[in-house]
Amino acid sequence: MSEGDEKPMGTRLPREVWVLAIVGFLIAVGFGVMSPVLPIYARTFGVSGFLAGLVISSMSVLRLVSMPPSSRLMRWVGPREMAILGCVLVALTTFMTGIADTYFGLLLWRGLTGVGSAMYGVSSMALLFAAAPPHMRGRASSLSGGGFVLGGMAGPALGGLIADISMQAPFFFYAVTMLLGGMVVMILLPRTPTQQREQMRDQTLGLTDLIKDSRFRAAMVVNFATHWQSFGVRSLLVPLFVVESLTMTTTWVGIAFTLAAITQALTLHLVGTGTDRLGRRFMLIAGGITTASASIGLALTGSYVGLVLLMCIYSVGASATLSASQAMLADIVPVSASSGIAAYQMSGDIGLILGPMIAGFVLDALSLSWAWVLGALIISMGVVMCWFTPKNPSSISNTD
Repeated sequence: MSEGDEKPMGTRLPREVWVLAIVGFLIAVGFGVMSPVLPIYARTFGVSGFLAGLVISSMSVLRLVSMPPSSRLMRWVGPREMAILGCVLVALTTFMTGIADTYFGLLLWRGLTGVGSAMYGVSSMALLFAAAPPHMRGRASSLSGGGFVLGGMAGPALGGLIADISMQAPFFFYAVTMLLGGMVVMILLPRTPTQQREQMRDQTLGLTDLIKDSRFRAAMVVNFATHWQSFGVRSLLVPLFVVESLTMTTTWVGIAFTLAAITQALTLHLVGTGTDRLGRRFMLIAGGITTASASIGLALTGSYVGLVLLMCIYSVGASATLSASQAMLADIVPVSASSGIAAYQMSGDIGLILGPMIAGFVLDALSLSWAWVLGALIISMGVVMCWFTPKNPSSISNTD
């Protein structure tokens, strides 16, 4: 049983967790179909590589700045209603992205997609935290994240077929999957009770209070480090290593990522169970050590087989850190303290934005290996912070 858990009252995950996993799958499938086409679509407007990259990063930037107001809005409309609004907004802006007839229109609508993404991100985590009892939060986080993993695997496989229809088709497909996600939430989840909305507006625990808790600080750093390395640096360095260093085709890049994703999917239940039974702190430290060690290995490897093996090991460690950090956050942050949820997600967004930028600078100034090592050092900082969190806190509201 994990630190601070209450006595288990059941073994089946709540329906809300399964609903969020289904929606996560739909979102990831649509995003996986659309994402590879986006830079190519941007280039059809005759813009430079920098401006094409600006379209890609615009969503992350708008998502980041939209997190605080989204958390405040959720306290008024309710998490279920906010999740529906977020899905609809992403669907609308993605559709408009597909029919944009100028570069600035493309940049505007793609950026506004980040607002809807922030709305859904804050509300879905609030729904997950409210639904999952403490002794199930590790498994709930793994299952919810598993929907994104499986969708991320299926999306690129469909992307080529859909892109053959037209350059705009992937955007329309993503808009449809987002609408379906909103419909799933609307049909399968009950309306947020008026009393719960009123409780959420009475915010007695603020971000200043949460920062005092060493577990909250550790979860923030771990989330920053994981997004820096997993979703930023890895996405940049692996393709460059395979194509430029090993002189292999991009097909082998896709195979490597697919095998790593399959490994992650197969170990999700094990990771979630470990988070609940061995504890958040244990899994955060174990996952951090695994990802940092795998990153050092990726800095040293010179073969494709070594790359794939290390990526598979890394994916298991990253799954452990994400699952455990979310479970630890749920132990600390009540749904009414939505600013804490927003701050946690913002830490990941900042890592996602800065990771590839700084890794690219290190790559140019030093080498690809040093870019991996930098990420490993940041992950190690998170491990050290987790080490100094309470081993057996007496309650989920315990602070230093």
